[in-house]
Amino acid sequence: MKFKEKLLATARRNQSWLCVGLDPDLSLMPPHLGHGPDAVLSFNKTIIEATSDLVCAFKPNTAFYEFLGPRGWEILTETVKSVRGEIPVILDCKRGDIGNTAKMYAAAAFETIGVDAATVSPYLGRDSVEPFLDYPDKGTFVLCLTSNPSRVEIQKKIVLLENPPVVDGLSPQSKARTFAEFFNVSTLDLYVYVARLAVEWNRNDNVGLVVGATSPMELEQVRKTVGNDIPILIPGAGAQGGDLERALKAGSNVDGELAIMNVSRAVMYAGTVKDFAVAVRKAAGQFRDRIASVLSRKTAPRA
Repeated sequence: MKFKEKLLATARRNQSWLCVGLDPDLSLMPPHLGHGPDAVLSFNKTIIEATSDLVCAFKPNTAFYEFLGPRGWEILTETVKSVRGEIPVILDCKRGDIGNTAKMYAAAAFETIGVDAATVSPYLGRDSVEPFLDYPDKGTFVLCLTSNPSRVEIQKKIVLLENPPVVDGLSPQSKARTFAEFFNVSTLDLYVYVARLAVEWNRNDNVGLVVGATSPMELEQVRKTVGNDIPILIPGAGAQGGDLERALKAGSNVDGELAIMNVSRAVMYAGTVKDFAVAVRKAAGQFRDRIASVLSRKTAPRA
């Protein structure tokens, strides 16, 4: 089953577009679990068990496992294996390197660890992303506009289009009557250009984008650019303060789908007592229901 099919099946079955992050921080975990690497696996399994019927996906971030040393990679793999097979796992690794190295990164994610999708950086160009895209049944989420404050330093810079579209035999530049019109048709924000590239790269219907909930206007622009068939992973609506409702309305398609709302800390650390699983489940359920409520108001009537 292709990644997008698996994602849609899980989202519809669980009536959820909530993705729970699995980013274990030893300093924030319930003390009764202990303070060593093995406590992380117990923590993760508890969260997975408590929320599996409330999510569309899980998303572990590799940094939290690399920090633990060699045992961390084992825990990451064991965490992925503990997720029920019908639920997709997105590896947040943000890979981006030259082709031969990217090929090894892709094999590590999809074959060794065994995840269903991975995040990648597009800034080395097509050959750094292609090894991931060459796995037709796996998803590849391209960083487009991230949720961190300094994203504007690069991702919102203006780029000059080399080959603007031609309409009725004339380029838009030739029709421009002022410099402002010429500039408008000859340039794009970099994040929009990346979204256009993602459409070109989507030959296997396995491309997604990462756009933060902290930029709802830009998220709406990305959805307009890529159309209704590309999933968008949306971080930043929990602890980072993004507007969940605006992000969902902007990022979902006309059917109210394919907007994967990632929440990590606000679910994972909802409780610190021995029965923290109850608090985690309650928090996940509340997010799931809020998301469903917003999307139900947007969904277009079906023919």
